[in-house]
Amino acid sequence: MSAAANSSPPLTATAAAAADYCGSADSPSSTIVGKVERGCYNVRIDGYSKTKETRNGSYIASGEFVVGGQPWRIWYYPNGNNQSNADVVSIYVIRVGGVDVGLHADVQIDLVACHGDAAPETEFAGRYRYTFWPDSSFGFPRFVSKENLDKSPCIKDDGFTIRCDITVEGPPFVVGVKPSALGWHLGDLLGDTETADVSVDVGVGGGEETFAAHRYVLAARSLVFKAQLFGPMKVDNGAAIRVDDMHADVFRAFLHFIYTDELPPGEMDGDDASIMAQHLLVAADKYDLPRLKLICENKLSMSLDVGTAATTLALAEQHGCHDLKEVVLRFIKLPSNMEAVKCSDGFKHLLESCPSIHQDLKSRHILS
Repeated sequence: MSAAANSSPPLTATAAAAADYCGSADSPSSTIVGKVERGCYNVRIDGYSKTKETRNGSYIASGEFVVGGQPWRIWYYPNGNNQSNADVVSIYVIRVGGVDVGLHADVQIDLVACHGDAAPETEFAGRYRYTFWPDSSFGFPRFVSKENLDKSPCIKDDGFTIRCDITVEGPPFVVGVKPSALGWHLGDLLGDTETADVSVDVGVGGGEETFAAHRYVLAARSLVFKAQLFGPMKVDNGAAIRVDDMHADVFRAFLHFIYTDELPPGEMDGDDASIMAQHLLVAADKYDLPRLKLICENKLSMSLDVGTAATTLALAEQHGCHDLKEVVLRFIKLPSNMEAVKCSDGFKHLLESCPSIHQDLKSRHILS
């Protein structure tokens, strides 16, 4: 088995007995399905201690094994697939080439512990369903911590076994459809000054930046922009509209979402991600972009802590984020969090700025 970007001990893939090694597969739920084929392979990692020298982000690829008439490989990342996963082992399955059709696959990945002649035992396991296109991969970025793996009975003779059970639903009665490329095509218009017919002047606190845009794109995505651009007070072609309550870096991400229905890569990562999510949530509420609003609610709920709970609750109350509000109230209600949140400066500001929240806090016995 070859390694990506470095030289490591080989990994070998061998067929496993389905009765002994494979978990049960769910039955396809659709009424018309293609041919279903199942394969189960054991991938042996020898020289485990040596593989730990592999740098973060690099993988070791298994030999090919065939299921559903298509070749597959296992990618084993001894030190995680990226910097945030450096403390874990990542395991992915990749479909190697093949016909340009999506294959639905149920994949189960296990680490197997063997004890003499006894039946193998599963130590760690994960399962997912995914549609694989040629050369696409999917898996577990945080499959098992390196610390837990080192202690596991799966490690024997400086090696261990990954068991891969794949049930593939082949075409042949349907034609696969790739995901829509509309977002990509509209994204190509982003910042295109040659075709732009409106500009947006953005700035808060003296810092101003002008963005080129397309009035029909803005109007199609937001009723607020539609009213500005085509309502009674509409601006002429080539004229500018103003956004005085948003910073330029926030509007840049906001405009990217309008054109692509996605935020720029990495926009919700890093130390300032929660602050960006707060600003974008306000913008999404003002310009009536429910999907962006939901993305921001998701980010804020995942990054919730005692320091941000009160601020997030105030934001949820002010902008009608009912699910986010419920998440924060449940978080504050936890005995381990309640007193710390109530002592924060943000909680005092919450009580002053959102008097409507008092009844909710009393009903949860957070306030007396």
